[in-house]
Amino acid sequence: MNVKLLSSLALVLALLFCCCKKDNDSMTPQQHDENTATPAGTPNGEAVTKTIDEAGGELTSADGRLKIIIPAGAVTQAKTFSIQPITNELPDGFGNAYRITPHGEQFSKPVTLVFNYMPEDTLNTIANFMDIAYQDEQGTWQAVLNSTLDRAKRRLSVTTTHFSDWGYFKSLKLEPQTSTVEQEAVITLKLTTRFPRLDPDDSPSGDNTAPVYTSPRPLRIDEVKGWSYSGEGSLDADVSSAVYVAPDHVPAANPEAVSVSIDMHRKGQFLLLASITVLGNNGVKWLQVDEDYKKEANNGKCALYLYGNFGNDPGKGNRSVAIDGTPAEIDLWSPTILRCFIDKTISGAIEIKTNDKVIATSVLRKFESNFLYTRYHGGLLNSGNPDALKETAKFHLVYRGFGDACPADVDPLFEFDGGLAVGSEVDYTLSGKASITAFAGSDHCEVTTSVALPGATGWKPLSTPSAIGLYLFITHVQAVKDGIIVQIDFSADDVQENVRVKRTDCNGSYLDPPKTLGVSFEGFNMKPIELKFYGTHELALKNGDKINSTPLSSGILTEAWDNTAGDPTQYESDGFVPASFENTY
Repeated sequence: MNVKLLSSLALVLALLFCCCKKDNDSMTPQQHDENTATPAGTPNGEAVTKTIDEAGGELTSADGRLKIIIPAGAVTQAKTFSIQPITNELPDGFGNAYRITPHGEQFSKPVTLVFNYMPEDTLNTIANFMDIAYQDEQGTWQAVLNSTLDRAKRRLSVTTTHFSDWGYFKSLKLEPQTSTVEQEAVITLKLTTRFPRLDPDDSPSGDNTAPVYTSPRPLRIDEVKGWSYSGEGSLDADVSSAVYVAPDHVPAANPEAVSVSIDMHRKGQFLLLASITVLGNNGVKWLQVDEDYKKEANNGKCALYLYGNFGNDPGKGNRSVAIDGTPAEIDLWSPTILRCFIDKTISGAIEIKTNDKVIATSVLRKFESNFLYTRYHGGLLNSGNPDALKETAKFHLVYRGFGDACPADVDPLFEFDGGLAVGSEVDYTLSGKASITAFAGSDHCEVTTSVALPGATGWKPLSTPSAIGLYLFITHVQAVKDGIIVQIDFSADDVQENVRVKRTDCNGSYLDPPKTLGVSFEGFNMKPIELKFYGTHELALKNGDKINSTPLSSGILTEAWDNTAGDPTQYESDGFVPASFENTY
């Protein structure tokens, strides 16, 4: 175990959680869902049939993944056999499952089923922990314990004397087995099995099958020999899980390797490996994203600008830019600037190649978090009421970028307001009630104006700069050191319709004609809000968890006043109230 002291709050919380969990796992049994029944699969492809007699024969599924070998003497007369691919309900099964008929047929000699697996089928496991199972009449998948493995030919085989629905699955998994993380990121590795007993030798005497759990079970202390790691980050290991913290730099040996030894009886001991690649910048000094996919020049996509050292354009067909493995459309290539068109939501590792050689790498980072805007109407006294008249706006802000300010030695050729990314949105609410009393006329008649709202909610997405007028939610973003500065222009005028303002004066009570009220971001409208990068994927207010605006008047009550009585300033007689904008982690 290699544990370093880091100041990251995320690390501290992760390690505390891990340590507490470790004590619980080691001392007390874990609760686990022991359900084993699943629905039956449904046909999912072409069935293959063949008539086989007492001389025996073979039948292969249409996709070539399953072969049935019926030996001579297994049947006493000619019978029609069939393999029907079906949807796979087997927990942690992959590919199709197969309905082999005739069901219930009993053979005089065991029949062999051979499954051909692919290299990608072993992701998160190893071939030794792939097993074959059939579904019984109660819907439980029963793993057959006498299966054999031919690693050279990538085959799993089993013998049986009956037909049913069959498939193969991963009986043990290490997740994630391969991952890509940013510097100082925290990930949890987990070991689980689908067996009540991991080792077939631990099964009760005479049992040839073991039920397959629909929910994965963490491995016990007697099933794990230990974890091993010697990289430049840190690892805090528990019985069935381990918390990995990436170093604050790209390690010399990258990807880093974490291994765990599984303690078996009959099968011996096996080692599972997790490969963790730590992302960094190599040849890319800075990047920015033009999120305005509605701009005519962007053709419905977002534009990614990369600044660095890329060399001369090798020509189409000899160059590529990929993000998280997905190719980007290269629009401009120069020795110091690349421009690509990318999907509106993608993020992750960037790999730049020329002539099939990686020449630069970076990360398109995505940061997102939730923030709450609250504004009370009707003064200080109203703000303390249980059903106060107020507006709230729950902002979800998404930013894609480099994760730092533009370096001094980079002069961006293209100057634009990149904006926030797709997924930025606001849910707003207008609710509550308030009243105010003023005096009108020479007789100083007392007039009470009351507003009571049944509550109205709505939603609006981010508007790109070219979409002004479609939505009234416009954002502007500037990248700065360790964060961004955001300006938001937001209002919605049609939130609450048919509001009836009630007035009571010396002559009695009456209702005004219906009117429509709206919400806005008045307290911080187009004012710079400083946000910091929190961890590797989140945003937070730079200075504390909450900021307040200057005191605001009650826009709703001022609308309600509508020149009917007294001076509008009287409608704020108990004081203005600041709006607030706060983190909601």
